[in-house]
Amino acid sequence: MTDGALSYAEPVSSDNDSGLPGYISPVDDDQEDTSTQVAADQVAADEYVSAPAPETESNGVTMDLIDKLLPPVSQIADQASASSIPEPELEPEEEEEDDEESSSDDETASTTSTVSTPSVADLEPMPVVISRRKRLPKDTIGHLEDRIAHDGIRAPLALYNDLIAEYVKRGKIDSARDAYGRSLKLYPTVASQWIAYAEMEQSAGEFEKAEEVYRRAVEAVTSLSIWEHYLTYVRRRNNVITDGEVARRAIIQAFEVVVSKVGIDVRSGKIWKDYIDFIKSSPDGQSTWETQQKMDLLRKVFQRVVCIPVENLENLWQDYNLFENSLNKTTARKFLADRAPAYMTARSCLKELQQTSGALDRNLIPVRPRWRESELAQLGLWNKWISWELNDPLGFTAEDGKGGMPGGKEHLVERVLYAYRQALQPLRFYPQIWFDVSEYCASADMPDLQLSFLRDGASANPGSSLLHFRLAEVYELAKKREDAKKAYQNLAASIIKEIKMAEEIYEDKKNALQSREETKSIYSAPDDKAKDEDGDEQVVDKKRDHNLELKIRKVEEKSQERISDLSKDLTLCNTMYMRAMKRMEGLKAARQVFSEARKLPYSTHHIFVASALMEYYHNKGPEIAGKIFEIGLRRFGDTVAFVEQYLDFLIMTNDDTNARALFERTVSRLSAKDARPLFRRFYAYEAAYGSELSAVAKLESRMSELYSDAKPIARFASRYTLGGHSVIGEQEVGPPLYKEILKEEQGISDASLIAEDDVDEDIVVQVPVPALEPIKAAAKSKRAQKRVREEPKPESRKRNRKKDKEKSEPRVNYSSAQQRDPFSGYTNTLPDGVLRLLSLLPPASTYKAVLFDPDALVNLIDHTRIPAVPPPNANLSRFKPG
Repeated sequence: MTDGALSYAEPVSSDNDSGLPGYISPVDDDQEDTSTQVAADQVAADEYVSAPAPETESNGVTMDLIDKLLPPVSQIADQASASSIPEPELEPEEEEEDDEESSSDDETASTTSTVSTPSVADLEPMPVVISRRKRLPKDTIGHLEDRIAHDGIRAPLALYNDLIAEYVKRGKIDSARDAYGRSLKLYPTVASQWIAYAEMEQSAGEFEKAEEVYRRAVEAVTSLSIWEHYLTYVRRRNNVITDGEVARRAIIQAFEVVVSKVGIDVRSGKIWKDYIDFIKSSPDGQSTWETQQKMDLLRKVFQRVVCIPVENLENLWQDYNLFENSLNKTTARKFLADRAPAYMTARSCLKELQQTSGALDRNLIPVRPRWRESELAQLGLWNKWISWELNDPLGFTAEDGKGGMPGGKEHLVERVLYAYRQALQPLRFYPQIWFDVSEYCASADMPDLQLSFLRDGASANPGSSLLHFRLAEVYELAKKREDAKKAYQNLAASIIKEIKMAEEIYEDKKNALQSREETKSIYSAPDDKAKDEDGDEQVVDKKRDHNLELKIRKVEEKSQERISDLSKDLTLCNTMYMRAMKRMEGLKAARQVFSEARKLPYSTHHIFVASALMEYYHNKGPEIAGKIFEIGLRRFGDTVAFVEQYLDFLIMTNDDTNARALFERTVSRLSAKDARPLFRRFYAYEAAYGSELSAVAKLESRMSELYSDAKPIARFASRYTLGGHSVIGEQEVGPPLYKEILKEEQGISDASLIAEDDVDEDIVVQVPVPALEPIKAAAKSKRAQKRVREEPKPESRKRNRKKDKEKSEPRVNYSSAQQRDPFSGYTNTLPDGVLRLLSLLPPASTYKAVLFDPDALVNLIDHTRIPAVPPPNANLSRFKPG
């Protein structure tokens, strides 16, 4: 082949183990000889083309890494987990923040790294360290660094961008690189951040570093915009005018890689068009077979793209039609007929795909969900697109001859995984998406990719119980016990760090409130100090202190609520860890986990209950379980929920003596309000399984003295129920009134009193219906329901209003039985919820306030004379004054 001709051999598949085409291979520190690497890369380039590559290189870009682009789709996530971003190095002037930033880096490990944590016994994370160094007002960089260090893993990307802009403005490129590295550890899926990083390197003339940024970017995220910028960079660095064949080969292989990675994107039509135009623009070879190679390559590109629903599909099909007919009209019919069914399927799906994915905001910066309406809307749109791909509208799995697309199930899996990867860019902190894609990989028989997604998702969401529990199960099923342990330990360590952070935040807010009040007190002049009406400053000071105490108490309540929730999460994690250890290594290992977990100050009573029941069902006896309950009683003796669990356990094991002792011992220490659930629980036990009715009567007498607000009928009816069925409450008291009685007794949640399903929870229609006779009430309810379903026309409202007013007048004298029970003798024509509401409403005669007269208002509007509006072209000159 001549030097001026381009070899159009079959392009190498992108599923190889290479770096980016057109890149300069970065030299490793341990590389002994640069020439050896260049020679190896030259051999790889020779294997790509049929003709030998020329010895000359393009403008600064060789074919070094052409055969080392990226791993195939099934391996990209595994290699991504092995990559890492270099640790940042702070400048000497900020040495005081080294510890806090290294701690922050440990907390916010990239999705491409694996965290190693100690055992549960060693889980004592470092508290959040906040720089207390005083900054000058003009020290913008210092203030930004302090805010980033304070926020830790929750630092917004905007802070990093402000910091990078300051570094770049001052010419500190190394510091800007460090800031980019830290930001990309937290937000590795933000394509705009990678692009800005690469453009900064190009602006600084560091093309090798720019190539390294692009390589890391395409491994971390599948983004169309990154690949577009990469293509622009490759075409800029490979000058086809001066370097000829070498540059063209590098650009074509770069195009080939790009379309293999993002060519299925509906927005990739421009890249396909540029690829085709670039092939067309290359000169024909001097021999017939060289020209034929060019035509074959062009035909293959056309045949690939016309089967993909891209935005300019119809134009590409027309270009393909012209291309085939320009070569040979006879063969054109055959080639076009072969691709026509797939093209028609893609075209029919294009509009639907654009409607499904058109409203997606692909430029969203990933943030932790706060479940706002806008976030829920975007989450719904992403799930809608993924569901569309899962339904296989393109027909990849359809049988031949039924309009299916070529490629089979492999192409369907590729499209579904692409949709999931696109969704993970803005929804990085949504564990549900990570879980869904991992489960899809499992259903598609890709266990390695499933494990990779779970690892990356758990690293991005270190506090996600969903991902860590699922990851631990996958490891356990694969007999990887140590990895399963680390999954539970990582989650526990992350939750403890969150608890520590919540405590630090509370202390910071408390100190800030106190400092603010002290500052006001110091800088307020004596003449400006507030005084009360009697001129006493001490009263005002007491009020100020009282207000400060209220504010601090409010902050403390919120903090304690957050810590309580996190403590429950931690206990759940340790409970699951304990059960997993029992399955993997036996009861002894599970006991060790319990022994370590119960020593944590944040553990709740649930870990004791779980351990005791595990011992009971494993040993088939209550001895060890009872000891665990007793140990827990020393710490949670005032926790009603724990005592209830212990009481149920004693009842279950037929230990009625200790059950009565536990009940009496506990209720004597608790207040009447706190002890009420225990009284109810033990009363139900005595009524159902007690030996003497006198014990029930004594307990009922005690409850009557303590809880005088409860009606005796509720307790009595609760003793005569079976399977949630209460004949007394349902038939003789009435469901609405009985439900109200149970609420007063605070027993509505107790299944032994009445089942939740026994009382219908109907939606109350806000229609004022007075108490009437059965027939009139039924008729009125039908009219009210009709008004709710169908709004009457405006002209009929006036006469209907008069009729309703006449019929709503209470003209019926109730009997004594009806006065005692307003629902006696009624037919069940209204929902129970409406009947209950009516029973609570006072009679209409008790309403003595001013009544609104709608008829008078309608009459006023009807008789008000409004001047007519003149037509648009009317002559209004005669209305002008003078």
